[in-house]
Amino acid sequence: MSFNSHKLFSTKLKLCVTAFLLISPMVGLTACSHKDTMEYAPLTYDYLTPIFFNIEQIKIQDQSASNQYPRDISNLSPTPPALALNNMINNRFKPRGNSGIAVFTINRASLQESSDNAVYGQIDLTLSIYNKNNKKVGSIQVSTNHTYQTDHHKGNLDSRANLYDITQKMMQEVNVELEYQIRNHLEPWIVDATGTPISDSIKSQDLNNSPAPQLLTPTASSSKPVTKKSNPSNEDLSAVFPDGVPTNNPNTQNQNTQSVSSNKSKRPVGVLGTLPQSTTFKKY
Repeated sequence: MSFNSHKLFSTKLKLCVTAFLLISPMVGLTACSHKDTMEYAPLTYDYLTPIFFNIEQIKIQDQSASNQYPRDISNLSPTPPALALNNMINNRFKPRGNSGIAVFTINRASLQESSDNAVYGQIDLTLSIYNKNNKKVGSIQVSTNHTYQTDHHKGNLDSRANLYDITQKMMQEVNVELEYQIRNHLEPWIVDATGTPISDSIKSQDLNNSPAPQLLTPTASSSKPVTKKSNPSNEDLSAVFPDGVPTNNPNTQNQNTQSVSSNKSKRPVGVLGTLPQSTTFKKY
């Protein structure tokens, strides 16, 4: 290589090194500018109507960490699904009894990469109620699994903004399904804030398997004041008036009939307990 050629090569090399040094800071600044530094509010659910149970204690068993998918990205969410579930259980469900335990078991709470622009989310939750003898007396299972399309305007599929939105959507689905299952299958254990049952436990029975209701047979004490005839005769009233029907009050017969009718109208009417209306979930 001639001297001139060597000099020309050195000059080009210096220009390349100088250009690289000038461009490198710009690349670093560009990368930092795309980093998500936004503060996301923790996902809590204390604004929802609480549900009270006739039990003494509520426990949470979180097994989601041992049931993750290979491409799990749950920890990248500002509020991971497992943490959101813990918050919901602690915020919404309250014990109001003197014995028994309600155990929420989080079997899975996962977000995983599904494709270039989608995230697969899955939550599996079990609620079991045990009496004072540690016998399981009620149980429900709630699951949701869905593939969520991500918003490319909010970054890549694993961006904090996308995962935050997906976690919110998953929790909304779980909240609706969980309340539905509780009110339809664990209603005998639901009470109000004071610990008073809000409905008769018979309402929670399966109507397809329950026997037909039987008519009550009137007792002897209740059958006496009830007359089968609309216009009772003197013979019918002889049991009520052994000395004969009083004649000083011609309206006695009518009064007796009216009192029976009045008593019948005052009999207690069975009314099934009503529950609070289901929560209409506001947009997060």
